[in-house]
Amino acid sequence: MNRKLRTSTATANAATKPIRRKRGLAVVLAAGALLVSATPALAQDDRPADPGVRCAAKIGPGEYEFYMPGAKVTDVNGNKWVCGPDGQWFRDYSAIKVSIQPSVLQAAALQAALPPLTR
Repeated sequence: MNRKLRTSTATANAATKPIRRKRGLAVVLAAGALLVSATPALAQDDRPADPGVRCAAKIGPGEYEFYMPGAKVTDVNGNKWVCGPDGQWFRDYSAIKVSIQPSVLQAAALQAALPPLTR
């Protein structure tokens, strides 16, 4: 008994549909990967540019430390300094604390609490 196996065109097309879908999906993924990988190459650097200016602080004979503009440091006397945009040091006035003397407040409180003196 020799019988030829017949395959209809409907079953042949049904068998190749998953292969075509997989091939199409592979092509789409490859194209997407190429587009995604090319995008970061166009990114710009968002870090601030180095101005090339430094403030120098002498820490010993022949020894210096260099600071970027905006750096805040305290010297040996307790004075606070800020490195300026031109490479020069200036006093950090934001570090100065203003306080009212307690004796002035006590005197004002005593005057308000005591009745006025009469003769």
